[in-house]
Amino acid sequence: MLAGFIREQPLHDLYVHWQAQSRSGRELPGRGGMDVLDLPKTVIPHAFIYEREQDGRFRCRLAGTRFTDDLGYEPTGAYLDTKLHSELGRRRLALYADCIAAPRAIYFRARMTPIGQEFRESGRLMLPVADDSGVARFVFGGMVVALLSSTSTVNVDPDGIIETHLDSPIDHRADRVCG
Repeated sequence: MLAGFIREQPLHDLYVHWQAQSRSGRELPGRGGMDVLDLPKTVIPHAFIYEREQDGRFRCRLAGTRFTDDLGYEPTGAYLDTKLHSELGRRRLALYADCIAAPRAIYFRARMTPIGQEFRESGRLMLPVADDSGVARFVFGGMVVALLSSTSTVNVDPDGIIETHLDSPIDHRADRVCG
C-alpha cells in the first residue's frame, strides 16, 4: 500500500479517494467512479488524466491548473511521449505503461528537468482506471512540485527518478474467468 510513501497531501488525498473507489485496491475502478467533481478540493488543481490509445501512446485528456502551471505548458490533447525528453523520459513512460498493464497504483518522485539544470522535483501519483468495458485504459493521477534550495544528484537515476513505489497489481480479470 502506497499511503505511507506519499509525501504530498493532495496526492495522499487522491490515493485515499481511489482506494475507496477500488475497494482498497482489489477492484479496478471505472472512469465514472473517478469523476473530477467528486475529488477532494485539494486534488483538483494537481490532477491529470492520460488515456492509452490503441497505438499504446498516452494522450492527456485533462490537466488541472496547477499541473499545467508547473509543467509550463498546456498538456491537454498532447501525447506524453512528445513532451518528455527521449533520454529522460524512457523510465517515466514505462511507469505509465506499467500502471495500465499490471494494473497498479504507482508513486514516484523525480527531478522535473535534466539533473542540475533546475531546482525542482515532483511527486507524482498514477492510478489505473477502467473504460466502460472494464479494461484499464486511463491513468488518473496528480503531480505536486516542490522548489528546492539546491540540487543534488545523490540517489537520482539517469531519468531523474529519485524513488518509485508500486502497489500490488489488481487482479481485475478474475471476475471474467469462466470455470
